[in-house]
Amino acid sequence: MVGFRTCAYIGLYLDNPGKYKEVIKKLKDIPEVIECHYTTGNYSLFIKVYTHDNEHLREVLTEKIQAITGIMRTETLISLEESISRQIPVLSK
Repeated sequence: MVGFRTCAYIGLYLDNPGKYKEVIKKLKDIPEVIECHYTTGNYSLFIKVYTHDNEHLREVLTEKIQAITGIMRTETLISLEESISRQIPVLSK
């Protein structure tokens, strides 16, 4: 993605996990969010975000993502390097 150098993964804690579909609708309006997963484990949702740099990431996180009603808190992991990137091979049975 041209000009988007910072990749981050963000775990979202919801105040009411049952309303995850409402939060997902709001996340779809944020172009920097490129993936969203409803997960098991610590987070209710886990998203992948691309931004221009760390300052842009901070803006997206604080002004867009954390402003969504229902998100209680977030945990951000910045990717330092994408070591493996591949598609699942198509195998015949």
